[in-house]
Amino acid sequence: MPIRPTRGSEPTHNATAGNVVLVETLGLAVPLHIAELRNRPTDVLVAIASRSASVVGSKGDVLQFHSPKRGAAAEAFNALARGLAAAAIVTHGGVTFAGSHWCTVDACPGSDADHPRPDVTPS
Repeated sequence: MPIRPTRGSEPTHNATAGNVVLVETLGLAVPLHIAELRNRPTDVLVAIASRSASVVGSKGDVLQFHSPKRGAAAEAFNALARGLAAAAIVTHGGVTFAGSHWCTVDACPGSDADHPRPDVTPS
């Protein structure tokens, strides 16, 4: 697993292009969440990603427009970072957001790289 995210060749979404602090902070937070979550069962990780998506979908605008409500941005940011981490663990090839890529393949060169297929034995 890369300690720092790799920068993909995907264009950065306009909403995050102007928010360097968000993108750089995710570069620190997502690997920490990956380290914390990496041994959890797949069904738990999928549930974490789903809950995180709900929070970001309903409250994520505070990351761009801020909120007078204390802790609202922190809740949305933590949900985004945790959700990206959970998705990076369970998704073959990892995840890419705002030009940053996270996955659990050691020395992953980026989102366009040829990721080895998981070793899955048919049941």
